[in-house]
Amino acid sequence: MNLIGIETSTENCSVALLHAGQITHRSDIAPRKHAELVLGYLDQLLSEKELKKSQIDGIVFGQGPGAFTGVRIAMSIVQGLALALEVPVMAVSTMQNMAFKLWQDHPDEAHKLLIANDARMGEVYWASFQIKQGELLRLTEDALVAPEEIHYKGFDICAGSAFQSMIDASSQATVQADALPNAVNLLNMAKQSFQQDAQNIIEIKPSYIREKVVFN
Repeated sequence: MNLIGIETSTENCSVALLHAGQITHRSDIAPRKHAELVLGYLDQLLSEKELKKSQIDGIVFGQGPGAFTGVRIAMSIVQGLALALEVPVMAVSTMQNMAFKLWQDHPDEAHKLLIANDARMGEVYWASFQIKQGELLRLTEDALVAPEEIHYKGFDICAGSAFQSMIDASSQATVQADALPNAVNLLNMAKQSFQQDAQNIIEIKPSYIREKVVFN
């Protein structure tokens, strides 16, 4: 199965290709260049494997929450590709993407995970998860709140851009403030669940959470 992954909900513009069981990818920290880079990265990856777009079997993308412009770009590109190629699409939460990577890094440990990214306008996107008996379990749904509403004590790992300024010195958690979602995580998730989680693109909506946005 040939799958492509697209993740642009944060400053990381990330595109990946799953072909013959192997993942190749391109990424760059380019918050204002996602629209310019995504299709170019995809063409590069397909060219390296001597594949055509018509050989793509499915798409996995980050549906947010995140930067409004980045989520919108991913949604627009995926809609265009999915409709043109007539392939199914799997949408993945930005928070789930990041938690999945932590689970991969600590598969056999019992950890509570707090994911929180800066949402600007004095708010953060957040969700919590738990690694338990080798599985990743979601504890809370993705939400948008003021930083002071998050009770982060009791978590083992706190990851995401919100922690560049949010967490205090008394916390015992491991902090990964530079953690970002990426398309490689998307495809690793898709290896396990694409068949059951993929949908027709017309059934999928982006996850903005905050509908009223001025600028990102």
